[in-house]
Amino acid sequence: MSLTGLSVNASTFTIGMMLSLYSLLPMFVLVSAGRWVDQIGVRKPIVWSMILATFGIALPFLIFDMGSLFLAPVCIGLGFMTVLLCIQRVAGLASDSQERKSNFSQMALAFSISGFIGPTMAGLLIDSVGHRYTFAVMGVFMLAAMYFFWTQSYPDVTATQTGSIDEPDSQDPSITIESATLIAEPPRNASSVAKRPVLELMKDPELLRLYVCVTLICAAWDIHQFLVPIYGAQQGLSASKIGLVLGTFSLATFIVRLILPFASRYVREWPLILGAMAVALVVYFAYPWASNLSQMLALAFMLGLGLGVAQPMVMSVMYRAAPADRIGEATGLRLTLVNASQTFLPMMGGAFGALGFASVFWALAVFMAGGIGFVFWSRRRNR
Repeated sequence: MSLTGLSVNASTFTIGMMLSLYSLLPMFVLVSAGRWVDQIGVRKPIVWSMILATFGIALPFLIFDMGSLFLAPVCIGLGFMTVLLCIQRVAGLASDSQERKSNFSQMALAFSISGFIGPTMAGLLIDSVGHRYTFAVMGVFMLAAMYFFWTQSYPDVTATQTGSIDEPDSQDPSITIESATLIAEPPRNASSVAKRPVLELMKDPELLRLYVCVTLICAAWDIHQFLVPIYGAQQGLSASKIGLVLGTFSLATFIVRLILPFASRYVREWPLILGAMAVALVVYFAYPWASNLSQMLALAFMLGLGLGVAQPMVMSVMYRAAPADRIGEATGLRLTLVNASQTFLPMMGGAFGALGFASVFWALAVFMAGGIGFVFWSRRRNR
């Protein structure tokens, strides 16, 4: 999307506004969407969200103008974030405390794989067939995901308050209470979820620290995905080379997430989260001196190793600290903060980019240092 904006001579600020639209609607609706998923399960939300995202990715192919480039992120962002909320809810609640870190790491591997394939393939397609047909190819992946999900069968069962499963039409012993409550039916006490204020979740010191870290880690991730294509274009890199830089970042997240289930047996979540923030601090301090492809590849790989650790550990802490009947809402609040970062950072980055990219990179490094300091201060205060 960044390179498509540059191809139609959009300014850096305009591209920032365009990319912020991925997160604008999710920022306002994901807490309510989390409550909705807590009440009705994930099946219907996933279906409707996939339809919306597919429409969004097809729009620039059907109508290639600035209007479609502004509408597409709205549809894609809302659809993707709702699906992500549902997937994270399933991965978290279908695990016990011992399995959760491993399951979140495996889920994150899928995002690393797509994060490598997507930018790398998009760069090659842009150089070979152009921007418009690149959107068409990406739409094929959405249709494949919709078909796969639609053709799967899910148990039509309900979970009782005591934990047993009523299954009038199936005697399949492989059906678990987790899959039953997550895919097919809401919890019995779901009506009480919407009555409690969302900011009540912030009163838990660990959740507050977590949400601060989530915002900063997301900022580090998004600044890389938004500014690096523009920064690379200014350095004279082709679309294929820029895609390779973004793909290298995702490859690094894949590698570190592959070994994370083993490492997490010996290292607790918070040291890994703070370590990821420290890596981001160092990388963004050094990025303004990266002037060629090899230097950008090295920094992207290092940043991917750091940030790739963070997301599974963040999710593990959240599912441990949040109330069991408000997991969807807590996930929605996390994604709201993520989307707030994704809404405002591209616009701010686009605006400050006119003053020089070094100001944006160094400002983020300073915020990372402040976030690390806040976590240590908060933990000492609440001992």
